[in-house]
Amino acid sequence: MDAVIDKLLRGIFERAKEVNEQDFIKKQTDTNTKQYQQQLTKAKAEYGKAVRELSKWEDLMLDSIEGNCVFTPEQIKRRMDTTQQKIDELAGQIAMLQEQIAEASALADEVLKQHQRLLSWADLYDTAAPEEKRMIAAYIVKAVTLSRGYEIQVEFNISETQYLNGMDLS
Repeated sequence: MDAVIDKLLRGIFERAKEVNEQDFIKKQTDTNTKQYQQQLTKAKAEYGKAVRELSKWEDLMLDSIEGNCVFTPEQIKRRMDTTQQKIDELAGQIAMLQEQIAEASALADEVLKQHQRLLSWADLYDTAAPEEKRMIAAYIVKAVTLSRGYEIQVEFNISETQYLNGMDLS
């Protein structure tokens, strides 16, 4: 079992060394960030449009009070309330999207730290004593399960599954 884990870790370390960190982080964040950014841009545009619409209704309210408008003040007030509600909803949506973008950025930072830690372990692993190798393996490998037919399942403590997935153990 130790030989299999050793081979697995060496494979992980080799793959980790091949990864371009900038590309890796870019792939981590691009998909989510692009979606959030598109949604944010759309929400901000709708928000601006709703604010302009509310301003127009406010101007019409003055005209209605003075008797220079076809709409009654009650009709305008209902429309203003509806528009204000839409503005409030959009403001909440904008705040949520900005938070999601910040979370995606924080996640990218955490993944970068994990990748750099993995690279430092890779440098140490080759020259490490057997006890140190076991300690490094314990940080990376959460659990190893041996099932019927001698199939091995490994659960990792690291989240860099993008380049760990599909790793051949043979």
